[in-house]
Amino acid sequence: MRMPHLEFIYRIVAFMEPGYNSIPNVHNTGLSRLILPIAGGTVHGPRIKGEIVRNSGADWAQRISSSKSLTILNARYTLKTDDGHYILVNAVGKVMAGPSTQHQPRAAKGAPVTMTQDDVEYFTHITFEAPGGSRYEWLNSVVAIGVMIMFEGKPVIDCYRLTNFPGRGTAHL
Repeated sequence: MRMPHLEFIYRIVAFMEPGYNSIPNVHNTGLSRLILPIAGGTVHGPRIKGEIVRNSGADWAQRISSSKSLTILNARYTLKTDDGHYILVNAVGKVMAGPSTQHQPRAAKGAPVTMTQDDVEYFTHITFEAPGGSRYEWLNSVVAIGVMIMFEGKPVIDCYRLTNFPGRGTAHL
């Protein structure tokens, strides 16, 4: 069996609202819910350009415990393409601190200002709801992953299509 290929779909630079809301110790389990509102952002890729619709979503993250470095991510937000189409994005995954994370500078409420792939493992499974019959319909049938870093307090997410057929488009469903 061969390893599948990754094809670049886009890069998002997200603008987050300052701060976040926290619901600690949900059901007395040690789990905490973090609500991180997404204020907006940009999206650029070879086949898609646009923006994150202002205040169209958030990341409803779940921190396993304050002593662990594992957070479950569950983000939903809307893209608006340069040609006026809306696309719902759903990203579910995990972020885990790496060995050098404790040495990073911190911003308000303890969030790192800048994190690289040397600091964390951040991966999400991304799904799309794009309009049928549009030039973005192909997004509905891709298996996509997201890889994130933080740069100057902004999440930067590269989205890749996982495929056995590099360079060939997806079928319209």
